[in-house]
Amino acid sequence: MTDTVKLLIFSVVLFAVAHLAMYLFHVDFLLIILLSIYFTGFSWLFNRQLQKAYDDENKNKFTQVFMGLSGIKILTSLILLVAFLYFFNDHRFNTGIYTMSYYMLYTVYEVIFWRSKLKV
Repeated sequence: MTDTVKLLIFSVVLFAVAHLAMYLFHVDFLLIILLSIYFTGFSWLFNRQLQKAYDDENKNKFTQVFMGLSGIKILTSLILLVAFLYFFNDHRFNTGIYTMSYYMLYTVYEVIFWRSKLKV
């Protein structure tokens, strides 16, 4: 199974769980769609760039790319969180929980994925 297929399966399962949880913790369906698109796209880009750095002769490049993209991910996630809290202001607490949960779950997925790939 390719890396992209694994990511898509993870994303679909997470979307389904988030959609089911939407009925318990009231959030807009649009929020779940936007979070799924952003984090799946960023994770795909993250994995693609890390694979290029992993295959590079300079082994320090992997660490630099990982740290750089992780920093970009956290900053853009915080910007998204502020924007979502502004636009989806009916259920701000749940919006924040959903956004940070997506961030944490995708980060854990990426770390587990690369840890197994690096066989550390």
